[in-house]
Amino acid sequence: MNRIRFIIVVLLISSISCAQQKKYISYTVKKGETIKAIAKDYNMSTKDLLRLNPDVSRKPRANTVIIVPNKNYGKKVIDVKPVKVAEGVHVVKAKETFYGISKQYGISIEELKKANNGLVEGLKPGMHLTIPKPIQIAVDNSKYQVHAVVKDDTIYNLTKRYAVTEAELLKLNPTLSEGLKLGMVLRIKPLTNQDDVELDSINSDVPKLFVENIDASKTINVVLMLPYQINKMKDSLSRNSFNRSNSLVNISTDFHLGAQMAIDSLKSRGVNVHLDYFDTENSPYKLQSIVSNNNFDNVDVVIGPLFYKNALWVAKNVKAPVIAPMYSSKQNTLKHSNLIKSAPDKDHVDEHLIAYLKENYKGENVIVINDGKKASQTRLWRTVNEFKKFDSIQTISVVKPLQRKDKKQNLVINNAKLIEKFSDKANNWIILVSDENETTASAINSLKTFESEKHTIKLFAFNKGRNFDKIDNVLLGNLNFTYPSVDFLSLENTAVKSFYNKYRSKNSSVPTKYALKGFDITYDAVMRLVSFDSLEEGLKAGESRRLTSMFRFDKKILGAFENNGVHLIQYNKELSPVVLE
Repeated sequence: MNRIRFIIVVLLISSISCAQQKKYISYTVKKGETIKAIAKDYNMSTKDLLRLNPDVSRKPRANTVIIVPNKNYGKKVIDVKPVKVAEGVHVVKAKETFYGISKQYGISIEELKKANNGLVEGLKPGMHLTIPKPIQIAVDNSKYQVHAVVKDDTIYNLTKRYAVTEAELLKLNPTLSEGLKLGMVLRIKPLTNQDDVELDSINSDVPKLFVENIDASKTINVVLMLPYQINKMKDSLSRNSFNRSNSLVNISTDFHLGAQMAIDSLKSRGVNVHLDYFDTENSPYKLQSIVSNNNFDNVDVVIGPLFYKNALWVAKNVKAPVIAPMYSSKQNTLKHSNLIKSAPDKDHVDEHLIAYLKENYKGENVIVINDGKKASQTRLWRTVNEFKKFDSIQTISVVKPLQRKDKKQNLVINNAKLIEKFSDKANNWIILVSDENETTASAINSLKTFESEKHTIKLFAFNKGRNFDKIDNVLLGNLNFTYPSVDFLSLENTAVKSFYNKYRSKNSSVPTKYALKGFDITYDAVMRLVSFDSLEEGLKAGESRRLTSMFRFDKKILGAFENNGVHLIQYNKELSPVVLE
């Protein structure tokens, strides 16, 4: 992966200075080829080619990827304008299938063939297909509670969310036997008189979903600002920067790769996107130079810089909306009207779990476990105070490690002290307010001891951090471990599988969390822009779920747009985490 990142940054050196034309391109060495022969083919000296590829021998192995000059660099590029296609017509692209086209338009393969005289000869690139409108069957759902299927919904989490069985769902929705489909409207259960009275309040709690409405006549201008730090390697082409885990160069190139995948995906769907990127060098002086020497009047959105304070500065100095891609502990106090926070605030993540617990509280025995450290006390007592607001709650127990005689910090939870707080008559909710490994391990080991028919236990935490890395997933499943998270990756999701396959094919590596974030933020922003007149309108248009992120934007009075999209995840006894909300 380091070589891939290295190649990308070298390509960026030329790309940033030469717009869309690339001065250098990658070349795959064929069997028997030498550096001398390749250099001759590109009209350059062997020494110059080796300087571009310092870690490559004079006789490289077959399939080695090297950097070579672009023979077409500087030549006039013919701008081919896209041909407008009439509404209801699809132009077949290479490798497209009947199945893929029918799914894209929500019709059956039979309907597609019938509208195009059977298509006896099969599909051919460039062929114009007539797309029939899907048959709409009027269904009266007024007497039922309904649910519109969104990405990541499963039959399992729907049964849990609405307290119905799979058999009940199938009875009301026979087509469900073919599986869940995005946008499908399901009947959940018949409405009672009480439900009729409360219907408006129920619907008000259901978030509005973002609906794509691509305007193919628009061109979206995107600027990506990241600290590639090309200045540090431009002369020596040093690769040392790539050997440090999570270095700025690694994060930037991974984010860039994800963003580029998003642009490619959008273009394949008919979206016209123009992407420019700038190397901020992680320098405020370079940032000022970029803003001063470039015209941002026609820019639709700026993604970055990476660090929040730099994104805030750009937002104050350009008219275009600016998306801050990373979380900052200061983002709750530092705001600007055209700055968009893509990462939810930590307090909001905590509130999401508290709201879920409040909604589902039915007299459970609540035990809050804490490590006793000063840094966690604010969150501890805020949690306790929120529980005190619950209806009919009796007692809230707080369990901390016992104090050592030598007064050194003790992080281990005492079994006997914890078991005193358990109830045999009610279900037990365990709320873990700690990120400490020892506190987490000792508490969960105690729960493993207590777990039996005598004690019904559910475990909750405000995040699943590194303190859970060594905890057995079987135990977490048995405890129905539930936690909020701003990211959720399901490798069973069709879109995620497709992204992984394309990413591996293109970059010879598995995407990192930064690549996934780069894809999600870029794809979501451009899709909202191309579906509405402005990004502000697009951000107000409802909730969207991408590969790992949920985007649910809310604009504060005199403040910025904030993303309040949080997943609520639960482990089940099948050891597969599912999204509850």
